[in-house]
Amino acid sequence: MSRKKSNPGPVLIDDDSEVKPSPSVDATTPGSLSKLSKAILTDEQELKKAQRVHANQQSACYAYFNPPILSDAKDKNGRLMIAYPCKMCGGKTNRPIYESSPTNLAKHVASCTKKQREANSNQKLADMGVSGTGDIDPREVPQLCAIWCAQSAQPFASLGETSHLGIVHPTVIKNLPKRRTVSNDIAKLYTAVQESLIESFKNTKGAMYLGLDAWQSPNGFDVLGTVIYRLVKEEEGGFHLEAMPLDFVRLQKSHTGLYLAETVQLIVEKFGLQDKIYGIVTDNASNNRSMIEELQTFRWPHFKGEATWVVLRPFGSHKRTKTVVSDNEESDEEETEDQDNQIRLATHDSADDGDDDEDDAGSIIDDSALAAELIDDDEVELEDDDVNELSDEDEDDQYTSNSCRKTLAKFRAIARKLNKSPNSKAHFVEICQDLECVRPHNIARDVRTRWNSTLTQLSSIVRCSSAILEWQKDRRHGPSQEYYINEDDIHLARDLIEVLEPFYEITLQVSMHGAARISDIVVFIDQITSHLSTIICDKKDKYPPALRNACRAGLQLTNKYYTLTDCSPLYRVAMVLHPSFKDEYFKLAKWKPEWIQEAIRLTREMWENHYKPSPQATNSQPANQAMQDILF
Repeated sequence: MSRKKSNPGPVLIDDDSEVKPSPSVDATTPGSLSKLSKAILTDEQELKKAQRVHANQQSACYAYFNPPILSDAKDKNGRLMIAYPCKMCGGKTNRPIYESSPTNLAKHVASCTKKQREANSNQKLADMGVSGTGDIDPREVPQLCAIWCAQSAQPFASLGETSHLGIVHPTVIKNLPKRRTVSNDIAKLYTAVQESLIESFKNTKGAMYLGLDAWQSPNGFDVLGTVIYRLVKEEEGGFHLEAMPLDFVRLQKSHTGLYLAETVQLIVEKFGLQDKIYGIVTDNASNNRSMIEELQTFRWPHFKGEATWVVLRPFGSHKRTKTVVSDNEESDEEETEDQDNQIRLATHDSADDGDDDEDDAGSIIDDSALAAELIDDDEVELEDDDVNELSDEDEDDQYTSNSCRKTLAKFRAIARKLNKSPNSKAHFVEICQDLECVRPHNIARDVRTRWNSTLTQLSSIVRCSSAILEWQKDRRHGPSQEYYINEDDIHLARDLIEVLEPFYEITLQVSMHGAARISDIVVFIDQITSHLSTIICDKKDKYPPALRNACRAGLQLTNKYYTLTDCSPLYRVAMVLHPSFKDEYFKLAKWKPEWIQEAIRLTREMWENHYKPSPQATNSQPANQAMQDILF
C-alpha cells in the first residue's frame, strides 16, 4: 500500500540562500510531471528581478522607460508594486509583482507617443525662442505712447490713425490716450529725465565742456542746442568720452550775444554745472564772441572767457540765394534732399563699384605716415605781399576766375541731367562701358551742405571725362550746348582735385569716431597752410593765376582761424601733452622761442591750477618732477 508524501508548503528564502524550492510529487499519479512550488520573494528581490528583465529588454516598450523602482502604491494583495518611470513624459507606470506581461507599459508608450506628436505639430512660438509683446499693463500705455512719439518724432495724431491701430496691441488700443495727454506726458518725461541728470551731475567729478549751437528747425523755430562733454569711468577701470545732449531751448528774441549768454546761464544753473564748466565749444559766428564775453562776467570758477573758448570751423552750410526761375528753365541750385542726405559725412563706404549716385572715397591717411609728414622741410614761407597781392589774369590763360565759375556750373548741369533723366543715365553708362571708364559710371552731385561734395564731383568728372565728351554730342540724351565741356574744363577739374585732396583727407580723419583730437588742429592748419603756400609760390609755373588767386583767398581764411587758436590755451596745451609732439613739434615748425616758452608756461599753469595732486608728507619726490616728466 503506498503512502502520500507530506507537502512541505512554500519555502521562504532570502537572496543569499542556496536553498531551492523542493518539488511536490503526487504519489498517486506516477509518471506525471511534478508541479514546482513557487517561492515567495521579498519586495527588494522582486525589484531586482524586474530590473534584470528591464535590462534585457525582451520587449521593445522597455526602451521608453528608465530602470524600475519600488512604488508607494500597493496591489490587491497588499504588496508594493513596481514603478516604471517614462522617459518622455516623466510619469510613472505601476505594475503588480504578480504580472509579468508588459501590456500596460505598451499602452502607456502608445498614449505618450501620440501626445508628444500632437504637441510637436502645435508648437508655440515661445518654445522656439520667439517672444511676443506679453501682457501690457494698462497703466503703462500712456508712457509707452509718449516714448514712441518722442523717440520717433511722430505727430501725436498718428497714434489714432487706422493703419497704425491695425498693428497695435489690443490693450494699447483700449487705453489709447488723447493727443493733449500725450503732449503733457512727454513734458513730464522730459522733466523727470532732467531731474535724473541733475542728480547724476551732483556726484560727477572732473572737468566738463559745454557745446553750443543755434539753428532753425524745419518748422521755423530758432533753437539753441546744448551738449555736455565729460569723461565717464568704465567698470574695467578706463575712461571714455561721453557727449550727451543737455537741453534744447527755443529762442524768442534776436540772437544777440547778451541774449544767448543769458539763455546759456539759465541752462547751466538749472543743471548746477556752473562750478564744473571748464570750456565752451561753438562755431565762429560773430555773436558767439560777444556771448563768451558776457559769460565771463558771470564769474564761473573755471571758465576764463576767451582763454577757454574752443572755436570750430564750419564745413559748408552756406546760405542759398533765393532766385525765381520759370517752369521750363533749369536752376543751378540743387533740389532739396532729405535731411539725412543734405548733411552727410564722407566715409570709405561711400565708394561703390556700381553705377548708382554714390560719392567717391579716397584713402584715409595712415596715422603714422601723417605724423612723419607733419613738417615739410621744403615748406614755402610767403611774405604778406605774396598773400595779399593777386596775380594778374590774362585772357590767354588756360582758365580764368570767370571761366572757372562757368565750368563748375557746367559740371553741376551734367550731374543734374544724369540724375533726373533715367534714359540719359542709361545711355551714359553704355558709353562708359564701351570706353572702359573706371567704375562707378556716374557723376556725383555737388551739394552745398555735403562735405567735400565738390571734390567728389570733380573726381567723377575726370574719371568719366572721355564718356562725357562723347555723351554730350547726343542731342536726345546729352545736355544743352551751353553746358558742353572741353579739355580746358577737364584740366581745371584736375587742378582743383590736387588743391582739395588734403582737405578731404583731413575731413576723413576728424570725422572718424574717436579719432578727432584737439591736439591735431594746429597740425592740420599747418598742413593746409603749407599746401596752399606751395601752390601760390608755384615755382614750376604749373598753375594759372586764377588758381593761385583762389588759394590766396583760402590761405587768408586759414590764417584767420590760425589766429583764433591764440584765444584759447587748450590747443597749445594739448600739443605739449601729446606724447608724440611735446615741445618738439614747435621747434620743427620753426616757432619763435618765446612762443614755445609761452606754450610750456600755459601747460604748467593749467597743471598747477587744475590737475596737480595735493602734496603728501610721505611723498619724497618733488612736486614738479611729474610735470618735468610730461614735458621732457
